[in-house]
Amino acid sequence: MGRCGQRLFDLLMKNCSIFGREDADAIGIKNGEISLIGKDPEEQSKHTRDLGGSWVLPGFVDGHTHLLTLGLEHLRTSLTATRSKVEAIELLKKATHTRRLVVAYKWDESKWKEKDYLRKGDLDFTSSPVVAYRRDGHMATLNTAALRIVHREDANDGILKESDLKLLEPLVEPDWAERLEALRIAFNVALREGVTAVRDNVNRDTLQAYDALEKPLTVVRMIFSDELYADYQQSPENWGVKTFLDGSIGSSTAAHLGWPGQNLRANKEEFQALCQRLWGMGIPVAAHAIGELATSVAVKTFALSSRTNSIEHFELVEEETLDQLNASTTLLSCQPNFLEWALPGGMYEERLGTEWLERNNNYRDFLKRGFKLGFGSDTMPLGPMYGIHYAVNSPYPRQRLSLEEAVTCYTSGSARLLGLDDTLGRIEVGLNADFAVFPPDLPDQVSSLKEIKPIATIVHGKVAYARPGGVLRLDRQ
Repeated sequence: MGRCGQRLFDLLMKNCSIFGREDADAIGIKNGEISLIGKDPEEQSKHTRDLGGSWVLPGFVDGHTHLLTLGLEHLRTSLTATRSKVEAIELLKKATHTRRLVVAYKWDESKWKEKDYLRKGDLDFTSSPVVAYRRDGHMATLNTAALRIVHREDANDGILKESDLKLLEPLVEPDWAERLEALRIAFNVALREGVTAVRDNVNRDTLQAYDALEKPLTVVRMIFSDELYADYQQSPENWGVKTFLDGSIGSSTAAHLGWPGQNLRANKEEFQALCQRLWGMGIPVAAHAIGELATSVAVKTFALSSRTNSIEHFELVEEETLDQLNASTTLLSCQPNFLEWALPGGMYEERLGTEWLERNNNYRDFLKRGFKLGFGSDTMPLGPMYGIHYAVNSPYPRQRLSLEEAVTCYTSGSARLLGLDDTLGRIEVGLNADFAVFPPDLPDQVSSLKEIKPIATIVHGKVAYARPGGVLRLDRQ
């Protein structure tokens, strides 16, 4: 390749392994876009970095996040790492020493030796209000003081679920400054995990907060249906509306056969009426559907649409429903990290029975049918490699993917969910220079992928995160 002038590239990365391009070992970046993919070129660059054989993957695109909650978890109290109810209660007690109101996130009884929900009696160690959200966000436990504030002293065991959680908003919603700080924290977490774009679930206040922030990665917002307002404008930044057809498996509120009928929040006619109204406004719909009854309603409704919609989670699904799915108008937004609970002896087997062990999250079957599949994390936790680990190492062939397939679902597949597959998700000339850079031994670490972290994250050609002492340095604006 001949020399085409001085400083052809803003950044040239060479001596690297490039995902999907075994024929190349160098990437040239100009004006935030990929300008060249090839063998070590002769052209000069403002900056050149020898990556020492590191792997360059497309930047991960997380198709389903809750960034505000992620940031608040860091600002308030996190119960994510607790391994027993006793440990969780001790953390909450400690929090009361410095806070008049304790709001905690992401306890998961399925990871505790007690295998029991937090209950009001566990939290009545203090006269200060305590609110503790389960990991899935579909239920919360309150102590007596908090129940009194929200006028729900009648709540069984202090537990509120689903629509009742709206009662907590005046108590737990952050003010403007805390909201902005939480989002900034979440951005940094995402960049450390190699995430360069997200589709985030937001209420109206968070959508407005995004407009006031400088965002170091691509953020596409979908607003909750009950937060939709008259002046909402569909745009590349505003994906559409998020609505709920059911709850979760962990909170026993999914629309699963044999579970309470009210778990299904809308029947086919009701959901079709909602969707037709939104489609008439030019707004696509993202339907939260986990149980097979909810999934069936979503699939049948979206088959009537001429525009692209998405089903969020898409975990439990009958073969008959798969036969009815219109792949041209229905994208599947799945969370491979949910397979953490689907292992033998795990929560799914305990809640759903052995019948569903090999039938949940059947990614291999979905791809064989030609369905458009994108991955996300639901911030449980936010970490693409964490989810990819479970998809690649599933003991069940119907779920298991190759590393290459899983990465593709978490990059180009999710870029399609965002409606940005013409600019994100692949390493191709002309696309955004968004990358996640990993150590050279990445392909050899298949059995421990969830422990692997990027050594750098590049967004629009700029190094947005770099591990200290690594081959790339953080760009200073």
